[in-house]
Amino acid sequence: MLPGLAPAADKKPAQPEILIEPAEAGQGEISIVTVKGVSGTVKGRFEGRKVYFNPSKDSLKAVVGIDLSTEPGKYPLEITVNGTVLSRTVTVVKKEYEVQRLTLPRDMVELSPENEARVEREAKKLRALWPKESARVWDGNFINPREGKIQGAFGLRRIINNITKNPHSGVDVDADAGAEVRTPNGGVVILVDDQFYSGQSVIVDHGQGLYTMFFHLSKILVTQGQPVKKGDVIGLVGSTGRSTGPHLHWGVRLQGARVDPQELIKLRLE
Repeated sequence: MLPGLAPAADKKPAQPEILIEPAEAGQGEISIVTVKGVSGTVKGRFEGRKVYFNPSKDSLKAVVGIDLSTEPGKYPLEITVNGTVLSRTVTVVKKEYEVQRLTLPRDMVELSPENEARVEREAKKLRALWPKESARVWDGNFINPREGKIQGAFGLRRIINNITKNPHSGVDVDADAGAEVRTPNGGVVILVDDQFYSGQSVIVDHGQGLYTMFFHLSKILVTQGQPVKKGDVIGLVGSTGRSTGPHLHWGVRLQGARVDPQELIKLRLE
């Protein structure tokens, strides 16, 4: 070795830049995970669910859903870059939601044995829908399926006839009967059904574990298995199922997590 020369150090590959926004996510919100400075394959897992990364300008981005019932705390996020696992933390904070009291006909709240059996069959059918391994169909930002005043916010703690019910897992949009409902992005219709609680219902699979659902419709204008594009009319506003008047209930499942649909509309992933 020549005098004054130190042995060459092994160069370590540059670490990718990983950003999680927001730094603290509330229950029912969506986090965006951005990975920069990588080439090759990037995969992720959160709460046992697959996280999908997609190209976005000079980075890769993924959306992570925080379920409405997730307890506040710190949760591990695994990001695999070209076979190397990098651990990060998603911080979930408590989010306060309002309480709403409703009065409905007794037979819509205290179910008969026949209706209880029907509700359980329908719930089982819904649970079987997600999350599935399906290719991404959505592209770009999501649009609002029906403009209107929100009369029932996401996360409402509902007390119906003095009986505490599950929190509201979608949003209720005030609209006239017969108003058009449009799909917020490209997808495939995976369910067309008439259910006890949700009435005339449509569910669209947008791919990569992302689903939107539209309930209480007066008329359905698509068929199961039909591909749809952003802005296609899929049905008309109604008051079918357990409903006190015309409105659109729409909800979102993201890798199985119940998230606020308005969070989906606010996403900017391009």
